[in-house]
Amino acid sequence: MKFVRFLASALKWTALHFLACTLIVPATLKAGVAGSGITELLTLMTKVLYFPILGLALYPRHLFPGYWIYVPIALNSLVWGVCLTLVLQMVRHLLRKSQPDA
Repeated sequence: MKFVRFLASALKWTALHFLACTLIVPATLKAGVAGSGITELLTLMTKVLYFPILGLALYPRHLFPGYWIYVPIALNSLVWGVCLTLVLQMVRHLLRKSQPDA
């Protein structure tokens, strides 16, 4: 049962990260064309969201032309989802452990 909850949480964070990754690039390009001052912030957010697989180019680019780029984006989002779920579970565990028994 704990594994199912972990998997559901990881998939939820994966989906949110994937959505953010697919929406950040058009937003950054639109802000850049408009000459907005927020372009630097959006560019930084793109670099953070695309770390590690896309940001460090840890995939063979010639294998993912066109819309196939969503495959490494999905794998990157899965890494983020699992890691974020693990961190949140560790924080919850530490918070429960630090509370005095009543």
